[in-house]
Amino acid sequence: MSKDNIYILDSDALIDFYNHFPAKFKKLQALSKNGLFKIPEGVFRELKRKSDKLRRLIERWENEFNIVISIKSNIQLVNEFGRIEITFGDEIKVGGKIYPGFWKSPAGRKAADGQLVTIGKVLPKHIVVSDDKAVSLACLLENVECIGWAEFARRIGINNQNQQGSLFDQSQN
Repeated sequence: MSKDNIYILDSDALIDFYNHFPAKFKKLQALSKNGLFKIPEGVFRELKRKSDKLRRLIERWENEFNIVISIKSNIQLVNEFGRIEITFGDEIKVGGKIYPGFWKSPAGRKAADGQLVTIGKVLPKHIVVSDDKAVSLACLLENVECIGWAEFARRIGINNQNQQGSLFDQSQN
């Protein structure tokens, strides 16, 4: 993992990471403290609607480390966000195929998808972390680096060798 990269996660990536590695989730706290983990304001709003431990952690990290990126705080983000939303909101054309855009997700026009792509496009060294197809395709077309939550976990040094070892040990019995 490069010390210069800043990872910008969507809600599902955070939830998946938390569900798969709850004991190692504190690793994100260290990234937060060093400014290497951020979320768009839309993701923050999505997570605040839940009443669980993940929401409380994210709220605390926002208070302590300022992890939320506000689109409204930067005129470049504002301008690019409008373009990204219009370009990829309804549908995304890749080659000769058309895919559903950001607005076709369950969150509809309130989705943070456009914010993720915008931040990755405008802010240097920000890597989008999302497994959402619309986000991945928009990142592809905008030349924005985008990885899934599993690759993110690998890059920050989380692996589950014990699980692999236990599976191997069980097959020997």
